[in-house]
Amino acid sequence: MKIVVTGGTGFVGGHAIRRLMAEHELYCVTRKDGILPAHSHVHRVEQDLTSLDTGALPATADVVLHLAQSRQFRKFPDQARDIFKVNTDSTLQLLEYARQAKCKVFVYASSGGVCGYMSRPILETDTPQPMNFYLASKYAAECLVNAYSDYFATVNLRYYFVYGEGQRDMFMPGLVTRVLQGAPVTIAGKTGVEMSPTHVSDAVDATIRALELTRPETINVAGGETTTVFDLAELIGQVTGRNPVYQYEADKGPMAMVANIEKMKLKLGVTPKVTLKEGVERMAKDLLGEQSSTSK
Repeated sequence: MKIVVTGGTGFVGGHAIRRLMAEHELYCVTRKDGILPAHSHVHRVEQDLTSLDTGALPATADVVLHLAQSRQFRKFPDQARDIFKVNTDSTLQLLEYARQAKCKVFVYASSGGVCGYMSRPILETDTPQPMNFYLASKYAAECLVNAYSDYFATVNLRYYFVYGEGQRDMFMPGLVTRVLQGAPVTIAGKTGVEMSPTHVSDAVDATIRALELTRPETINVAGGETTTVFDLAELIGQVTGRNPVYQYEADKGPMAMVANIEKMKLKLGVTPKVTLKEGVERMAKDLLGEQSSTSK
């Protein structure tokens, strides 16, 4: 297949490209500073999604895999325009490109956070309740994607807490680093947020299978185990031999962001393979290795 990919230098995108490049032609939209694998099937399309020129993309393609998100997602309201342009506006431009390029599938990387917190596992049919501007921009893009379902299979993948080796500056590596360094781990209430983290290899399995869908779908992509911030810190301490240090905040009420993944299993044929313990061990080993190399 000929696949146009955004976010190919990101965490999920980088892993996906390495899985796809042996069998597919990949046209990767990336900024000047983006580093892509050296492979004959990987073609660089140098573009900034805040000012995307779809004329630089191939005239025809089979799939658009839109994995990019704004790097400024934490900087609202100062970077609201960047967040909107990358997460939402570029999605519309890519949808129009996909229609004109006669694509068969459009896959959009959304977030499990669009439905907010719930006291039970979240279903794809639950009413979205985005809690901030970033999540609102993601849900707005989902609505745009769904509007093009007459032209190709439109797929929204809602990822939940994706983590793994090589990831930096996100929730899971930040938590591992705090335990390793003896820095306090903040816990709201007794346990902190309840969640269902997804190892990147399982997230990529789901992403690749989504490229084969022939009907519109919105699908949760999450791990098979439920945990809390407290239990995660305890697990990290167990696998690293460090004792976590905690600081507690007032209970903020029910804070659970756990996905129901029956649709992922049914529609994509993907059941999570990496256990939480294995995933945490691998991430901790990766971060410990980095600390060893920088201390020399």
